[in-house]
Amino acid sequence: MNTRNILEILGKNMHDIRFKKNMSLQELAKKAHIGIRKLRKFEAGEYSGLKISDYIKIAESLGVSYEEIIKGIQFIED
Repeated sequence: MNTRNILEILGKNMHDIRFKKNMSLQELAKKAHIGIRKLRKFEAGEYSGLKISDYIKIAESLGVSYEEIIKGIQFIED
């Protein structure tokens, strides 16, 4: 699984959860204290410069666990 696929999955998951919660991107940005441009890029599957702590803030702001945002990503163990 390449980086592009991972970013697309993360962005789609966030968008789907946000949509189900009937929350606008602007509301999420305000609640998570993350810039709306970063969130827009993230939802589009583009590199947005988000940190792991940002993913946790997004999940908390959406009222879900971070596992919901990373759902569908395959991790390979050494």
